[in-house]
Amino acid sequence: MKLEMKKFSCGYGSKPVVSKINLSVKTGEVLCLLGPNGAGKTSLFKTMIGLLKPLSGSISFDGRDLDGMRAAEKARLIAWVPQSHDAAFPFSVIDVVLMGRTCFVGNFSSPKTSDYNIAVDALETLGIEHLRDEEYTRISGGEQQLVLIARALAQRADFLIMDEPTSNLDYGNQMRVLLRIKQLAAGGRG
Repeated sequence: MKLEMKKFSCGYGSKPVVSKINLSVKTGEVLCLLGPNGAGKTSLFKTMIGLLKPLSGSISFDGRDLDGMRAAEKARLIAWVPQSHDAAFPFSVIDVVLMGRTCFVGNFSSPKTSDYNIAVDALETLGIEHLRDEEYTRISGGEQQLVLIARALAQRADFLIMDEPTSNLDYGNQMRVLLRIKQLAAGGRG
């Protein structure tokens, strides 16, 4: 599977922040975007996942335009890990991770045992299963970042877009996350 951007521009209103980007990433590859603060990396990511409308150009997955896809279909293709997340409600950690399974759960349905097992597996992968029943709003910023990564892993999307995924983590957890990213790419994710 291939994610491709052609002559892609994004920004706010009519003011471009990033202009005419051409980019291609296949499953099994890791791509890292580097740039100074304020260069537009987060704006680019938010546009890639559909939170912002592109100013011009196209983004496609195996030739299918992102704009033509339903939200659940996009979520099966792309998982998003933001730099930070302010939770409005004191959900438990396991509930936050289960939210990654939303695109597989029907309207007015509850997660199945298999969804719960996938969420627990994601927590175990990152070594944070002990946080399962803690309130997300009461754990440290680094732990919250790991929970957001676990939520993305539970989503089992073909591509993960991660905005500074290790910025709030101590060295040991940074290494754990980077190793997991390498393993995910080796397993066929982009």
